[in-house]
Amino acid sequence: MQGIIGWFVRNSKAANLLMIMIIIGGVFGISHIGREVFPAINPGIVRVDISYPGAGPAEVEQQVTQRVEQAISEVKGIKEVNSWSRRSHSTVEVKAVDGYDELRLLNDIKVQVDSVNTFPSDIERPVVALQEWEQEIMMIAIGGPVSPHVLKDTAMDLRDKMMLLPGVRRVDVWGERADEVSIEVSELDLRRYNLSFDDVSNAVRRSSLDLPAGMVRSDRGDIQVQTRGQAYTADDFARIPLISRADGTQLLLGEVADIEDGFEEEGSVIRFNGKPAMNLRVMQGEPLDVVATADAIKAFMAEAREQLPPGMQFEIWFDFSDAYEGRMSMLLGNAIGGLAMVFILLMLFLRPALAVWVTVGIATAFMGAFWLLPVTGVTLNMLSLFAFLMILGIVVDDAIIVGEAVHAAHDRGVTGLAAAEAGVKQVSAPVIFAVVSTMVFFVPMLFLPGYTSQMMLSLPVVVLLALSFSLIESLLILPAHLVNLKPERQATSGLGLQLQKLRAKFAGGMKVACDKYYMPLLEKSLSNSRTTVMAFLMALLLSFAVFGGGYIGSAFSPSVPSDLLQLRTTMAPGESFEETKRVMEQFERAAVKVGDDPEMLALNGGKPFVENTMAFLWRGNVTVLLQLAEGEQRDVTSEALALRWREYVGELPASVEEMRIHHTLNDGGAGMSLNLSTSSGDMDELRRAADAVKAALNNYAGVYDVRDNLISARRDIEIQLKPHATNMGIGLADVAKQVRQGFYGEEVQRIPRGREDVRVMVRYPQEERASEEQIDRIRIRTGNGEIPFSAVAEAVYVPGYTTIRRNDRERTVRITAELTPGAASAHEILQQMREKDVPKWEKQFSGFSLKTAGEMQEEEEFSSAILAFFVLSLFTIYALLAIAFRSYSQPLLILTAVPFGFFGAILGHLLLGYDISIMSMLGFLAAAGVVVNDNLVLMDRINQLRAEGMAIMDAVVQAGRDRFRPIILTSITTFVGLVPIMFERSIQAQFLIPMVVSLAFGVLCATAVTLVLVPNLYKVIEVLRLKVQRKRGRGEELPASLENV
Repeated sequence: MQGIIGWFVRNSKAANLLMIMIIIGGVFGISHIGREVFPAINPGIVRVDISYPGAGPAEVEQQVTQRVEQAISEVKGIKEVNSWSRRSHSTVEVKAVDGYDELRLLNDIKVQVDSVNTFPSDIERPVVALQEWEQEIMMIAIGGPVSPHVLKDTAMDLRDKMMLLPGVRRVDVWGERADEVSIEVSELDLRRYNLSFDDVSNAVRRSSLDLPAGMVRSDRGDIQVQTRGQAYTADDFARIPLISRADGTQLLLGEVADIEDGFEEEGSVIRFNGKPAMNLRVMQGEPLDVVATADAIKAFMAEAREQLPPGMQFEIWFDFSDAYEGRMSMLLGNAIGGLAMVFILLMLFLRPALAVWVTVGIATAFMGAFWLLPVTGVTLNMLSLFAFLMILGIVVDDAIIVGEAVHAAHDRGVTGLAAAEAGVKQVSAPVIFAVVSTMVFFVPMLFLPGYTSQMMLSLPVVVLLALSFSLIESLLILPAHLVNLKPERQATSGLGLQLQKLRAKFAGGMKVACDKYYMPLLEKSLSNSRTTVMAFLMALLLSFAVFGGGYIGSAFSPSVPSDLLQLRTTMAPGESFEETKRVMEQFERAAVKVGDDPEMLALNGGKPFVENTMAFLWRGNVTVLLQLAEGEQRDVTSEALALRWREYVGELPASVEEMRIHHTLNDGGAGMSLNLSTSSGDMDELRRAADAVKAALNNYAGVYDVRDNLISARRDIEIQLKPHATNMGIGLADVAKQVRQGFYGEEVQRIPRGREDVRVMVRYPQEERASEEQIDRIRIRTGNGEIPFSAVAEAVYVPGYTTIRRNDRERTVRITAELTPGAASAHEILQQMREKDVPKWEKQFSGFSLKTAGEMQEEEEFSSAILAFFVLSLFTIYALLAIAFRSYSQPLLILTAVPFGFFGAILGHLLLGYDISIMSMLGFLAAAGVVVNDNLVLMDRINQLRAEGMAIMDAVVQAGRDRFRPIILTSITTFVGLVPIMFERSIQAQFLIPMVVSLAFGVLCATAVTLVLVPNLYKVIEVLRLKVQRKRGRGEELPASLENV
């Protein structure tokens, strides 16, 4: 290695060409790197969706969901299976084992699902697909004073045109309702004309069809023969004959039925700023450039507006490209500011030429990282740019050490090539091991499980690439540039003189700090090493006590304020569409009042802080979104606005079962999330078990808002055949079919219309399906006439649920709870429950099982993985250092900085008021790799001096003096480089700040360890080693001052 370094030092042209190649590669990489808001996440989930029209959740579970689960039970590569059975629909999500081939799993599941031949005949074709990460570009609202059909057709036409734009993968339409032709026949008319639903359905099928009849092959050519009688409109269907009489007259369908060419009955409403609308959700495709794609969409919209019907709105209400550009500009500003602060610090302590080349080295390392980023698949997103910001103060460390070594050689009178070679030769080994040790602690981040690690993947990739090129630059390029560093001449006037005077003051200040403060402190601590070591140990134990004693909050994910307030409502089961719509309008009015609130406007300096409102009514539930101005542009917090919104909502109507307003990005995640199951699968037993668990949770201090996903219980009606019905020739299938025909309806055909197939449904009118009493008025028709429903069957009320959830083929209940700051952790509470309550519940409920779920489960997996990787990283670094230093004890001295990095992380979180989160732990992991660098450099210098024959005390003191300036400089530059992020206000910064706090304060505290604790520990260990050797007759005599150590 020394030969390669020496060759580059003596061959400046090779070093310059290498730097030019890296810079050109960086420019090439920047021009080819994708740009997106957030990095892509691979869910690793195969999803099976099956529609079973008209079926209730229990029937969907039994007839569809369980059969899918059974079919895939033997498929390899499955980690977990979750399913949801809802009205008319089954969803099964299969999570793949980490690292398993997802395409293989998809194909295996598809084969097994397609092989099932016991599904009900009425189901739609199963859809088996691999869930893929898709990035939103923007949300677009379209609405105006037009009919629902015109609004839908306009939205669909715009969707089709937008999907042809470059970079647009897909456009989802929210608020779209499927077209449907509804043929409604009352029970009275059926009886009047002696008809049944089968008669009506068969008449439609016989008369409404197109049927090719082959070819007539004549001498004059082939002629296509075709029957064309397909009905397409309500008028076409109205002319279909139901009965043809002997006198030649006909009873037409239009005389018996009300025929409406409209939309399906599933009620849904979307309102944008209080007006009916539809929403277009645009997803990013290739090429992966959110800004270019957004520009293309905006250009298209400008042209499309001119062709829309008068009065229609076509407006962007959420634009990720604007957020991307605005925050990228802010982050780049922070990066430039951080780089400038580092450069100024270097200028204050090092020669200007040296500071310039060190700063150029930072840029070269970054360009090298940009060069290879496209190869790794990492894009230029919020997190990757934050990674560059975070690494700014770290990549400068090795360049500072090399540059300072060359600077010190010049101070000793060595110049030119000799100074460059002497400086880089002196520190090359510690620099290499310092960079490698840092990289070792970042490598595990590439392999951590869960979605959080995927989101953070760009961080270790950027750090590893930047550190690699930083090492190349500092050892192969920087020394060649410093060869031409001439002895500094005294400036006589101008800026040069002022700069020299300023630098002399700071250099003098650094020397004074070293000679007047640090050296006496070091010598005094060395005179009483036991006390010094015990003081540091007590500080470390205090930090563990603060963390373990609950004096600092903890959470898996840091709480990040959102620019989008979300009000989500669950309506009581069975509530009417009109009541749900009234509730939505109440919440919309409250949202408008929030935007007009005088107190909030005053707090925001009179500037508006609400940009748009969007309300959704779908599947009987309500969601209202309140879009706020970006957090950096308003002074009123998301939490304050959420509380004010709740005040304006007022008393909730009785029809509302639950309402929550989310004001943070992770507000949907609870403090605790548990899956409860029993082997019987009986819903009543599950309910009792869930109530027992919730009651136990409510007894713990700090636990609140305990709830489960069974709150949407309702009553269902079950049709039961009377015993004597079979004597009348009526079976359960006869009754079930005719009830289904009347209430859900019978799909008699589908007709093609534009982009979709339109269902043609035959059923009772809406007013005859509006109450359960109507069931008793049904007539069951047989070959011998009609019989009242109540004579052969009865409608019995039974418990029902809007959704039945299953986990790993068992019915489950999801129980969640929130925790107040300072309360026991979720895992502590769960552990207490397992010790005290679970044994009792296992006896009370058959097959009782309670396990973590959701974010809590991910936290368990993540924490165990990060602990294992942390231990592995420590051992790897220890092994490398043991080989390098040929010692078992000295690597332990170097690694003492690691636990004190944790002390610094705790201190930083306490001072700045942040909870310890998983991002804090990742920051500590990163700090562990950085904080050992200064220890390594100091130990290497001590060994050099000892090898030259210095005594223990002299070597320790001299090494502290020699390495004081580079250690202080590397620590300060690392901290200063991170300062802009710690005070950043953007949403993405809030997510990463805990990580930065751990790193920044960990480095600061570890500096004190390097300068004070490590010399004392070295002295203690060396003295003990010499005493042991002296007892064996092989040791040297110790000075009297060291005998009592």
